[in-house]
Amino acid sequence: MKPYYRDAILHDVCELAPNLALADTREVAIFGQNPEQALTIGYISSVYCKSIIDSYSNVVAMYGVVRVDEIVGRIWMLGSTKLQKVSRPFLRENKVEIDRINKIFPHLCNVIDSRNDVHIRWVKWCGFKIIGETMINGYKFYEFSRIRCH
Repeated sequence: MKPYYRDAILHDVCELAPNLALADTREVAIFGQNPEQALTIGYISSVYCKSIIDSYSNVVAMYGVVRVDEIVGRIWMLGSTKLQKVSRPFLRENKVEIDRINKIFPHLCNVIDSRNDVHIRWVKWCGFKIIGETMINGYKFYEFSRIRCH
């Protein structure tokens, strides 16, 4: 069975939180949250929230979009190190999923820790552009954005 995406459920937070990757744990800590808090807030606040499940039925990542307004959505994703084990199918499906979300919200944006090269390459691969820098609690973050023009 290959990995798949499904609507997130609250229990996914409980499964993923203790397995969150170090880079993601470090990033949410900058915002004053632990993994369980960050995932719960993301899950509750998102109008669109999915989980990525590996072939062993493990939750390896959660992502979603928080509505800013009718056009703008703040996209987010947090994952475990097991996400790397399903990277090829994840990357294939990911572009389709980002396009789907971008039809709902023509402008997708958020910030990303400037120290996280893997995440920066991923957002660029998904078609996002780095549009600026901002300091958050003493750490440099990049602002990223993707605008659907059609």
